[in-house]
Amino acid sequence: MTTGVDPQSNHYKLAVKKPSLLTLIVLISYGSIGAALFTPAIPSLMQVFNVSSGFAQLSIMIFLVGYSLGQLIYSPLAKRFGRKPTLYVGISISILGNILCALAGPLHDFSLLIYARWIAALGSSVGLSLTFTIISDYFYETHARKVTAYTMLAFAVIPGVAIAIGGFLVAYLGWESCFYFLILYGAFALYLVFRLAETSTGREKEATQFKKILRDYKRDFRNRLLILYSVLVSSTTTLVYIFAATAPLIAIRTLKLSPDTFGLLNLIPASGYFLGNFIAAKLANRFEIKTVLNQGIVLIGLGILALSIILFGGWGGPLTLFLPVFVIYFGIPLFYSNAAVLATFRTPDKPNASSIMSFINIGGAVIGVFVIELIPLKPLYALPTVFIGIYLLILFLFRKAQQLDTSNPDA
Repeated sequence: MTTGVDPQSNHYKLAVKKPSLLTLIVLISYGSIGAALFTPAIPSLMQVFNVSSGFAQLSIMIFLVGYSLGQLIYSPLAKRFGRKPTLYVGISISILGNILCALAGPLHDFSLLIYARWIAALGSSVGLSLTFTIISDYFYETHARKVTAYTMLAFAVIPGVAIAIGGFLVAYLGWESCFYFLILYGAFALYLVFRLAETSTGREKEATQFKKILRDYKRDFRNRLLILYSVLVSSTTTLVYIFAATAPLIAIRTLKLSPDTFGLLNLIPASGYFLGNFIAAKLANRFEIKTVLNQGIVLIGLGILALSIILFGGWGGPLTLFLPVFVIYFGIPLFYSNAAVLATFRTPDKPNASSIMSFINIGGAVIGVFVIELIPLKPLYALPTVFIGIYLLILFLFRKAQQLDTSNPDA
């Protein structure tokens, strides 16, 4: 297992123009902004379409399902046609989906909104799927750790700000304006892809053949280290998505905050994610991966412990809800960015590894949001309950992954 500095860490694998950090950030967060921006609109959907909270949150759930399944679509396309053409296709599909979502308002058609969210999600998934592929195409492992950590700033800067923007859009322009914003954001992503250098060094003509797709995915799904690290990455993402789905109900409906106030307060945990990614990038060349992973686990655990004590003790308030999540979000990047690198560098087929990790990553978030809906507790108590369960899973799987990685680094 490679944990120190690569001898080639100051060089790049390719001679083409280096992918800009802005482009990587926009791509990796492309799907998450589609999910996050819309969360402050959940109470509005309940009122406009006269549906329950469960049906309103279906607009988030269906997006996550499509976002997860879409991860497996783009690896064969990227290997057959290249990274840039595949990005063009996915982003264009997402823009079409968001146009249809915007039309659901004037047509007063909740079903159209749900179907359109599915289309937008399938297209949006191209960003997360191919970002890790592009990073592994261009950088060696140690440099990839640093770039991944900086890229993960997107989950703080863009989705966090997106919720704040979504809160203001919903409060002053109506929920449909969220999709007009996403359409413009998609156009900006297309422009950045146009400026991106192609990082694929060849074309696999057989990559889109159905039998080969199944054979390659079957082979890589048997890679135990890839699966274990992918599930660990997914566990931390699940924490983020569960909070994104549950926090609006707690803050707006239980604590009686306005959507715009909720959006601003959500910048508190977002700033934790920003700082965590910045620190993770700085630690990449100074500490071994295992050390940084352990630091992340400790911080996540402390944040979940504080959140559980506060909410179960009945001390829930605007700041007591968001401050413990700041600690959790600070610890997640230390763990996520390093586990993601370990996952994608554990198989020669980088596009497949990236797609499988992203599929498991978002799939876990789908399961997590679904599970918290089934728990017969108020969101105020369901949130810490699920967080504790996920943390125990992280501890168990991390120990298994470390044992396997030490005994058989080629597993």
